[in-house]
Amino acid sequence: MTNQRAAACAPAHAPPRPLFVPEGPETFTLAEAAAPGRHIETLCLCGERAEFDARAWLDRGLGFQMLQDFSGRLRCRCGGRQARFEVWPGEPGTSGLKVRSAAELYD
Repeated sequence: MTNQRAAACAPAHAPPRPLFVPEGPETFTLAEAAAPGRHIETLCLCGERAEFDARAWLDRGLGFQMLQDFSGRLRCRCGGRQARFEVWPGEPGTSGLKVRSAAELYD
């Protein structure tokens, strides 16, 4: 009974995955953060987390800019701006999170 209650109370907003402390955006350019073997995730103050597809910004030649400089360009569904970027290991599409695209967001 206790295990069933614990399972019912488990957070459903993100899939389980191995423990890893993500790297912050301060040390990565956009191109470095989106390099093979890495993917970008966004975290809004409301708690919404999504994998981030930066191809639209990379296609515009913005890969040389620091990743942290883009945080003000994000708008969450809650209306908030200033989502935090995090750099995670693993190829894009492997996080199990929904994917948001730079092409969908306001600049």
